[in-house]
Amino acid sequence: MPTAPLPARGLLLLTSLLLLSLHPGAAQQLHPGLIQAPTRPGTRNAWLLFFSDSRLSKRWGLHAETQLIRARTSELDWQNVVRLGVNYHAADVLVLSGGYAHSRSYLEAGYPTPLSAPEHRLYQQVQLQDHKSRVKFQHRYRLEQRWVQFMPMRSYTYLNRMRYQLRLALPLIGRELAPGVPFVVASDELFLGFGRHETNSLIKQNRAYAGLGYQISKAASVEVGYLNQLVQLRQENRYEVSENIQLSLSFHPDFRRAAPEAEQ
Repeated sequence: MPTAPLPARGLLLLTSLLLLSLHPGAAQQLHPGLIQAPTRPGTRNAWLLFFSDSRLSKRWGLHAETQLIRARTSELDWQNVVRLGVNYHAADVLVLSGGYAHSRSYLEAGYPTPLSAPEHRLYQQVQLQDHKSRVKFQHRYRLEQRWVQFMPMRSYTYLNRMRYQLRLALPLIGRELAPGVPFVVASDELFLGFGRHETNSLIKQNRAYAGLGYQISKAASVEVGYLNQLVQLRQENRYEVSENIQLSLSFHPDFRRAAPEAEQ
């Protein structure tokens, strides 16, 4: 049975507070002496993202995702992520997912050749969404099992991570994200690390994002926005802020033979 959507004003207020709390100035007040700016100021950071959720039947679908991250910090210079998964549409408002992701990070750090840190992940995900109200909201809960090789020729380290993302989208024309409609979007995602191999504090990362989007067609949309990333340095008990421009393309084709409203 579909759940009643939360009030739009409450959702907007909650996201605004989350975005404000992750601003470098606010973070510095919350954690004095633990926050520092990017170690190489003036660099241009860019995140290029592609997402696809293909609907195969009433219940089943596939997920594909590619990320090219160019964020110059002391932790990494660039990172490539590929994710593949299976979606189970339990209800209109509930999607269950699971799959595999491969990540490869690089850090120059003055070495003749960049250091590579490959990572293998398994993930399980619960996504709650409401697209019927004018403010489209999405809650995403993700659990990850990670095998990371921090240094070449070293054994992999096993890590656990939980992620929670709240995402809001608001059409600038009308109530629906129909083809030809621009929209604004805001999101915040919190990363929590746990397990015996984790170091320092529970909070590992936070990503606050705000941007503009355009619904190209029923299946495709594009977004451009600002991403503020707060990352805990693994070997030190302090955080680093990275400011990034994010460009993303989403493509969600529907291969079902019958129209969704006609399915039983």
